[in-house]
Amino acid sequence: MKKLIGILISFSLVMAMGCTQTRYFTSSDTSYIPVYSRNENCNLVGFKPGLEPAGFNGVKWETELPTLKEMKLYKKEPSQGGVNFYLKAGDEYKLRNGKLLPIYYGFWKDKFYVGVVKTEEASDWEALKESVFEKYGVGAKPFNNQEEYLWIGKDATMALRYDRYLKMGTYYIRFHKMEKQMN
Repeated sequence: MKKLIGILISFSLVMAMGCTQTRYFTSSDTSYIPVYSRNENCNLVGFKPGLEPAGFNGVKWETELPTLKEMKLYKKEPSQGGVNFYLKAGDEYKLRNGKLLPIYYGFWKDKFYVGVVKTEEASDWEALKESVFEKYGVGAKPFNNQEEYLWIGKDATMALRYDRYLKMGTYYIRFHKMEKQMN
């Protein structure tokens, strides 16, 4: 069990470093460098039976980009293994407070790999966290001093993370099989 917790924490650190902005380490502002305090009581959390996502917002894992209509390129991420992010016209994530946020669909080699939603206000973060917890339950909390939650399933990993420094929340679900192919 300790080995699994160690793997979870290592995985989370890699994701935290890989998904954060590089300003932490390149900015002259050194007042904030993330330091994580391991949660010794953290246990792996999976999805409730029948709730593991087979995709994100109706788009199934490995769906080929050309089969989806109205996808517009948002950003190319060569540093993220060549994942390209797209927005779909009229497709938004509805928060509990009624606000709509864009959904970013990540494709690797033109196959759907990850869905992402980001918040830029504390109230939106709280609404996002409430909606995710309501649907999936509270995830594993690998760090005492970081608001981050993880769910590890058979086919997908889901994370919910809030960066106090940037005041930005991130929610994503990604497909394990493609992640393994990327490495």
